[in-house]
Amino acid sequence: MKNKTKGSNAERELLLKLYKNGFAVSRVAGSGSSTLPTPDIIAVKNKKGFAIECKTKSGEYLNIKETQIKELEIWENLSGFKSYIAWRLGKENWYFLYYKKMNKTKIAYSIKKSEIIEKGINFSNFIKSL
Repeated sequence: MKNKTKGSNAERELLLKLYKNGFAVSRVAGSGSSTLPTPDIIAVKNKKGFAIECKTKSGEYLNIKETQIKELEIWENLSGFKSYIAWRLGKENWYFLYYKKMNKTKIAYSIKKSEIIEKGINFSNFIKSL
């Protein structure tokens, strides 16, 4: 499966999980190619919302370009909604991390799989925390 298709399918999967937990949700198709700062998913419940940048990369590290993080920051500042990175580990395990908790490297923002499990929040606890 191509990476773009894999990513789109993961976004749809997370969108449905959020919807089933009572959130109004929207997936921004083509968010990575937009000229405007745009997250992958926007979710709102009880007048509180958040944005999500979804990732499904396998391996021990997740690296996100600095420009993507800057776009999340801009979107957060304009909307007032917090922005999160959601990394799917395995087939169904989603972990969420506030984007500002990513580690800055010379060329990107990065986090190890073990770090997101330790510092992040799994899906059910993320939903409960909102």
